[in-house]
Amino acid sequence: MAQFRVEFVLDQSSGKYLAELYDPDNQQNLIVRTEALYPSQSAAVLGLVQLFKEAILQFPRPGEAPAKVIGRKPKPKKAKAKKKAAKRAKPRKKKHD
Repeated sequence: MAQFRVEFVLDQSSGKYLAELYDPDNQQNLIVRTEALYPSQSAAVLGLVQLFKEAILQFPRPGEAPAKVIGRKPKPKKAKAKKKAAKRAKPRKKKHD
């Protein structure tokens, strides 16, 4: 089972804590860093736990499709509808014998 490392760091300029998450396969590789939002280290821990809870609650149930696929742009529906309407509105050429 992959485990990642989390470190809570005090930001000297703001006096608040941030969280850093590291790659489970390469512990030197920083994956993500939060902003310095938390007034204490314990608040940072609870904030990160809440972040994971919210993410997990958005997971689809087994067998369901995800609500949104990250990285894929949604297709504009209006352009497709306009194209169909324009296609239907074009008069058809009659064949002359």
